[in-house]
Amino acid sequence: MSAFVAGVEVLTAHLPFRFSFGHALSQRRSSTNVYVKVTLSDATTGFGEGVPRVYVTGETVDDAVAGLCKRYAPALVGCRLDEPESVPAVLDHVARAVSSDGTGPPGAAWCALELAVLDAAGRHLGVPVRRWLGPLRASTLHYDAVVPFSGRRALDPVALAAKMLGLRRVKVKVGVDLEEDLYRLHRLRWWLGSDADLRVDANCAWTAEQALAAIDALRPFGISVVEQPVAADDLDGLARVTAAGPELIAVDESLRTVAEARALVDAKACDAFNIRVSKCGGLRASLAIAGIAADAGLTVIVGAQVGESGLLSAAGRHLAACVAPRYLEGSAGRLLLSEDITAERILPGRGGRARPHPGAGLGVTVRPEVLARHTRQARVVEP
Repeated sequence: MSAFVAGVEVLTAHLPFRFSFGHALSQRRSSTNVYVKVTLSDATTGFGEGVPRVYVTGETVDDAVAGLCKRYAPALVGCRLDEPESVPAVLDHVARAVSSDGTGPPGAAWCALELAVLDAAGRHLGVPVRRWLGPLRASTLHYDAVVPFSGRRALDPVALAAKMLGLRRVKVKVGVDLEEDLYRLHRLRWWLGSDADLRVDANCAWTAEQALAAIDALRPFGISVVEQPVAADDLDGLARVTAAGPELIAVDESLRTVAEARALVDAKACDAFNIRVSKCGGLRASLAIAGIAADAGLTVIVGAQVGESGLLSAAGRHLAACVAPRYLEGSAGRLLLSEDITAERILPGRGGRARPHPGAGLGVTVRPEVLARHTRQARVVEP
């Protein structure tokens, strides 16, 4: 089963949304994502996806494309993928070739490359990407609802939809207007009942003082988790808020790399990690971060990038199956995207239930005509 990486193509695609999705850091109606297509010498292809966000990882789309075309992909061309054990070694080789400390570049660009390699290798070798993540810990997964900023008129239909779908865990975006936050939690609690698990996400909106006051005001609605209450680099503020109350304090924007995960644990700056595959630089880094959380007794959330397609959703589902998180977000698919690039159904079923995608690689199939329709640029990488 000998094969080597014969070609790499880097694409960007603009994916429009069905509706606007907003939080304290951004309001968007579309997403521009980066895709990598890896072709092996036996014509097997694999795809990967990353979602660059300047306000999360500091990457622009142009940064990600330049890194892929000039550094990462050229180091990959010619590498052999002959057996499952060779695949991590190939990724480590590429990481060493482009990173002075040998840890591999973080963020969306590396995520897209890693997923494409794992997808191609999995298809070539006939194994799912979970082969490189460890044993299956959850054969059935349960996704949560995420409620973005919206007008009051839209809130009740969203709450009713969550109730009708049997979704008992709901995350609410907060942080711009406390009065509106209180109203939205009041309505959600009214619709969903006292046993629903409600958590809030401020996306860096508050100072530590503001966070403490806001959490006090929100506490009567029985919130379980407060995500990213302060700025990403304010570890002292996070530690202060974490120590102050009974709610779990989760980090998202503060958590991008393995090194940051260790620093957050050392600073006692949180109770939970929100791990997003693109943000954290791929599946292997995400798995390492989940291991740090487990060792420290922290709660794990597997999150998602707003606007990701079925490729990243499939990757997040494989990760969740191997780490069994308490909370699981994403797989919005065509609920959010006007058109998804994958053929398989991504949306979870009633109660948020879903299973890891079966089959080799990521287990989903890219629709070339759809990807081509939304592609803004495509570059073939020369060795």
